[in-house]
Amino acid sequence: MPIIRRSSSTPALACIPLLLTAVGLPLPARADASSEADHLGDLPVVLSATRLAQVQSDAPGAVSIIDRAMISASGARNIHELFRLVPGFQVGMHTGNKPLVGYHGLSDEAPRRMLLQVDGRSVYSPYFTAGVEWNQIGVDIDDIERIEVFRGSNSATYGSNAFLGVANIITRAPAETLGTRVRYRAGDGGVNDIGLRVGRQLGDVAMRLSVARNFDHGFAGLNDWRKTELATLHSRWTADSDNSVEFQAGWTRSELGTGKEGNLTDPERSSQVSTSFGLIHWHHASAPGEELSVSYYHQEESGRDNYNLLIPVTSRQSGLPFALQLPLRFDYDFHVIRDDLEIQRITTLAPSLRAVVGAGMRVDRITAPQRFNTTDSVRNAVNHAFGTLEWHANPRWLFNVGAMIEDNSLTGRTLAPRASANYHITDSQTWRVSVNRSHRNPVAFEQKSSMIFSTAAPVRTPVGTFPAGTPISQTFRPSPQVQAERITTYELGYRAELRPLHASLDARIFLEQARELIEMNLEDSTIGLLRRSNNRYFANSGEADIRGLEIAATWRPGTDTWLQLNHTELRIDGPSLSATAAASRPSGWVEYTAPRHSTTVFGAWQFAPRWQLSVARHWIGSMSWYQDADHKVPMYRQLDVRLAHRLPPALARGELAITASNIDGPEETYSPGTSVWGSRIFGSLSLEL
Repeated sequence: MPIIRRSSSTPALACIPLLLTAVGLPLPARADASSEADHLGDLPVVLSATRLAQVQSDAPGAVSIIDRAMISASGARNIHELFRLVPGFQVGMHTGNKPLVGYHGLSDEAPRRMLLQVDGRSVYSPYFTAGVEWNQIGVDIDDIERIEVFRGSNSATYGSNAFLGVANIITRAPAETLGTRVRYRAGDGGVNDIGLRVGRQLGDVAMRLSVARNFDHGFAGLNDWRKTELATLHSRWTADSDNSVEFQAGWTRSELGTGKEGNLTDPERSSQVSTSFGLIHWHHASAPGEELSVSYYHQEESGRDNYNLLIPVTSRQSGLPFALQLPLRFDYDFHVIRDDLEIQRITTLAPSLRAVVGAGMRVDRITAPQRFNTTDSVRNAVNHAFGTLEWHANPRWLFNVGAMIEDNSLTGRTLAPRASANYHITDSQTWRVSVNRSHRNPVAFEQKSSMIFSTAAPVRTPVGTFPAGTPISQTFRPSPQVQAERITTYELGYRAELRPLHASLDARIFLEQARELIEMNLEDSTIGLLRRSNNRYFANSGEADIRGLEIAATWRPGTDTWLQLNHTELRIDGPSLSATAAASRPSGWVEYTAPRHSTTVFGAWQFAPRWQLSVARHWIGSMSWYQDADHKVPMYRQLDVRLAHRLPPALARGELAITASNIDGPEETYSPGTSVWGSRIFGSLSLEL
């Protein structure tokens, strides 16, 4: 892990313009500061807050780290569950196979205002309303080394999708997972998971192959079963001391139960989604503090969900003097192709001045005839350039400025700047103040959706025949006027690293002013036989002021023993609407989209050699994933317990564990009466061969 050194040298101001040309110029290596390594070497280091490796107290915002030991002790089967351990996050379940993860509210049944990356590969969906397809991330939870969560807007570093926060999943290096490992889980709710990992070192190349299958029945009483299969290959070639090449490839396929019993247009059925990707990353480190990297990935995702129905329509619904039986084709199939190329340069401009600059391009091509009313591909291209400058003005003051400019083919050009100042009161205590502006560009569906349902065959009536392809209804229309959302955030933070006590404290107060939020509205349809008020369109009609406090306190005397307390106080205020506006859309809906109070206590205790007990207790306040108060779920509690035993080496290398999730009773996490998440107990066995 890199060591971040603080220097008391003052940089020459003339070095600042070099930021613009740093990609192509050779620059001097950073001056040695080994005298400071001893007292900084044991501090937590984050790699992704600004794309520069830095201790948490030097980051321009609050960063939470979920490391390998915490992931294991949590007992989580799925990656989305881990975000319950981060202050300010909301985690719910739409159904048993559709997770919902949001940060600071402004969410609905398709949260889309947080960016998720895996080793630099964005898994933010570029097409429909959901931001992250959690079943399709393409990484096994046991292959994760750590998750770094930047709590707050960070478009200056990662672009428009980093609107409210950024989570970076960093997988384990192939050289650290050599050998063979098998895993099996089974328990309540049909839980039946199996995984296999094989790691090998072939000369200068280390590689890992992982395959896994997870299955469960979902919630009781719903058709929401899930089977997810994945295979990933991760290899790293160390060509020499300066150069390395990393290659990743993966495939994920999810079969999901969906639909509702008795629903005329959404019947019970199964659907499938498959994702494949390939990534190559070249890294060149010519000297300490000097790095050049180039990465490219190609990703394809396909969905299969189509069926035919005969829909009865009354004369009242159609306005005709007779009833109809309409044959309809529902075809939600889609195919998405993404290509992404990025170059990045980290350099040391002076002993106390570091910079990172880079540029990239991404192209998404979406084919989804039912959703866009065209067989042509919908194209979205994004070009971007970014830069960050970190200046250690003296041993106490650190300044960080950065910006990203994006050119999006859907909405045009945006600029996202950030500035922060960190004041190190002592070597263990830091105050931080930061301000930044971020944007979220609409996904293609928000701007170009056009969902028109038509007859699949001719329909004979007493007054004539409707030919095949006759429009029946429109449920979404294009919204070409939709532009990017914007948010301005202000933060005051405090961090203490109390190393003699093995403890840390991170606190922040914040104000986030979101404007031109994209909202979904209803209007009367002008297309089709059924012209009811169920046609949806999007508009930049929303705004919200989010203010609050987050506290994260940790005591960790050992790798396998710790106690962590997270608490969040959150208030969200929407606009004051006129009587006319209030009649057309819900007044003040934003205030319900996150709980006002949430608390988590997460602890692990190695109470005997090879034995560990871990407990997570959550208190979550009332909130609504829908845009109204009528669908608020009440405050709930959740208790998870895990007992693990590392097997004696004389018997086998491995671990046996039992996990009890939500053992204090069923809870509603999405909407009252629609889905109830009950208790679940499962056992797991992992062996290293």
